[in-house]
Amino acid sequence: MRRYSTLTLFISLLSFFVATSSVYAGGVDAEKSSASGERTTVQKVVDATLQPGTYQFAEKLVKLVGDGLDWYFDRLVIGADKAQVSKISDDIVKGLGDGFNDIQVSNATDSVLNASEDLAKKFYITPFTQKILQGTDVKIKPYFKGGMEYDSNVFYEPEAPKTRDDVLWTWTPGVSVNFPFGDKKQYRIGAVYEARFQDFTRNAQHDNIGQSLGVIGNFKLTDSIYVNAAEEFVKDYARAGTVSAKRVGYRDQKVSPTVGYNWQVWTAEFQYENAARRYDANVFNIFEYNNNVYTGRLYRTLAPNFRGLLEYNYSNYHYMNDGTRDGRFHQFRTGFTGKLSERTNILARAGYMDRSYNRNHNAFSSEFDQPVGDIRITHRLTNRTNLDLSYDRTAYESSFTANRFYKENQLQIQGTHLFNSKFRGRAGGSFARHDFPALAITGAVAVKRKDAIGTAFVGVDYAFRPWMIWNLDYKYERSNSNNSNFDYTNNQVATGITMPL
Repeated sequence: MRRYSTLTLFISLLSFFVATSSVYAGGVDAEKSSASGERTTVQKVVDATLQPGTYQFAEKLVKLVGDGLDWYFDRLVIGADKAQVSKISDDIVKGLGDGFNDIQVSNATDSVLNASEDLAKKFYITPFTQKILQGTDVKIKPYFKGGMEYDSNVFYEPEAPKTRDDVLWTWTPGVSVNFPFGDKKQYRIGAVYEARFQDFTRNAQHDNIGQSLGVIGNFKLTDSIYVNAAEEFVKDYARAGTVSAKRVGYRDQKVSPTVGYNWQVWTAEFQYENAARRYDANVFNIFEYNNNVYTGRLYRTLAPNFRGLLEYNYSNYHYMNDGTRDGRFHQFRTGFTGKLSERTNILARAGYMDRSYNRNHNAFSSEFDQPVGDIRITHRLTNRTNLDLSYDRTAYESSFTANRFYKENQLQIQGTHLFNSKFRGRAGGSFARHDFPALAITGAVAVKRKDAIGTAFVGVDYAFRPWMIWNLDYKYERSNSNNSNFDYTNNQVATGITMPL
């Protein structure tokens, strides 16, 4: 019965996507419309949808919504101007700069940085670029990040005593490579590798070394056909829940090739994704899995720089050491993506997820299916200020006791403001709700776990040089759960240096 309902939903979404385009089609020749009067409704819909060009109604609607959002965002700017927020912040930044100049901080840092820059050019950068990269389009950029982070509750423990605070030191060397090639530089291969050395000041037994590698390839084979491919590999350790437990070592690897075809105002994409998760400790082998995802997308241009989309995903999970956790889902989403105005971009999708697991352990199957959707709006508030707002409703695989998955509703907002050419501020927050459908027993507690996690952060970046950027961040995180084992509060203060060499 569920299969028929899923198929019916997909047909309905496709019909709505195509029919909406045909209803508001503009510029269709009157004689052609008259000649097709005897055709079936389906033929009319197909003919109108395949008609090249954009739609007048869609263009007007996009402009109306974009102008409306810009107007409301502009109220924020007007309110900030009345409160003299910009002037106050500029005065504070200028005061800090003048103070640094008065105590000769700027002169001292400039002398040290100039000397370091001269040494780097003399012994590394110039010989490397001249002898190895000269005459090629290869760009190799090594970098180094170092930082110190204070956590008031380093293991995210409920009601943690004061002895659970710690200072973590993280050292991250890395390198990025970018290589465009082809007659018109239509092909590109890029990669980023980094290692992470993390040292605990108080709990040295939790020190660890992690690493990650990302590779991407973009190949425009013809004006109509393109192929993209990406690979991600991560070897790291999850944060332990208590000082007495070992950190959980894991390895994630994901490969995702994509093939796309452009025809007039249509774009069709097919993507395959293979992901695998492995754990270092045998006790967690029950949660090791392979995941395959097959995705089809269809885009149609509705207005300049604005497209409608229809997307279908099929995903299956295979757990090598626990067949009862094997499962799959079908997911259908439709929506749109593009520019609402010169200052506002949007991606919005809504649909349904049909999810199921091993039939012999499917007592909660009615709770697996759910509506899904996401929306993200990015807006340039002023020439120096940008906003990013998003909401996401979906589901993820779970490694919590008998639960196969959990539902997530998450709202995020963040903004950046450029005070001057060197100094940038950041602020934002998020709220997430996690619902675990299956009843679980932890100690003497048996509940359907529900977590509410809120975060807020503020930070600044200062570029002493293009190759040396300093950051300072504060983050507050609070988790409330109906299972007290997952309640915690954490305050985090971090500072560090990023050096793109």
